[in-house]
Amino acid sequence: MPTLRLLLKFLKRHAFAAVCCMLVVAIGITYFMRMDYLDAERVNIEQLQKEAENIKRNLRNAAGLRENLTDLKVLHSIVDARLVRPEDLASNLQYFYRIESETGVKILLLRQLTGTGPVAAAPAGGALAYRPISYSVIVEGSFPQVMAFLTRLERGPHFNRTKVFTAQRGAPDSAEGIRSGTVVVNLSVELMGTP
Repeated sequence: MPTLRLLLKFLKRHAFAAVCCMLVVAIGITYFMRMDYLDAERVNIEQLQKEAENIKRNLRNAAGLRENLTDLKVLHSIVDARLVRPEDLASNLQYFYRIESETGVKILLLRQLTGTGPVAAAPAGGALAYRPISYSVIVEGSFPQVMAFLTRLERGPHFNRTKVFTAQRGAPDSAEGIRSGTVVVNLSVELMGTP
C-alpha cells in the first residue's frame, strides 16, 4: 500500500504530465486497433473503384449493342443456312451429284460415312456446337474437270474440310472401268452439320 500512496502522490504532483502520458497511451492503442480497420477499408475502396471502372467501361462498350445483336442474328441465320442436316441423306448426296453434273466429272463412289464425327464441345457461354458429317468421294475426269469439281466443292454453299486427298492417273485397262488420260481423285470430305 505504501507504493500506491507514493504513486498517487507523484501523479498529483505531476498531474499534467500524467494526463498527457495516459492520452498518448490511449491514442496509441486506438491507432493500432484501428489500423486493421483502415486496411480493410482501403481494400474495400479499391474494389469499389474497380467496379466503378468496369461499369464505366461496360456503358462505353454498350453503345450500338442492339445493332450488333441484330447483325449477329443475321450472321447466325446465314451460317445456319450453310449447315448440312445429317438426317437429310438424299439432299446431302444430291449436293455432290449437282457438282458432278456442273463440272462433267464422273462420281465413282459417294457415301456418307456412318461414323460421323463427335459433336464439338460447346464453348463457354452455351453456344451451339457443330458436327462434321464425313463423306467418302471418288471422282474421275480430265484434269480441268477434276479441278473444277474441287473448286466448286471448296466454294460451294456448305462449309467443308478435305481430310484426305489422293490423286492418280487413270490406267488404260483398269478393272474399274477408268478411262485412260483421266485423273482419279479419292477424297474424304467433311461438311459442317447441325448438332
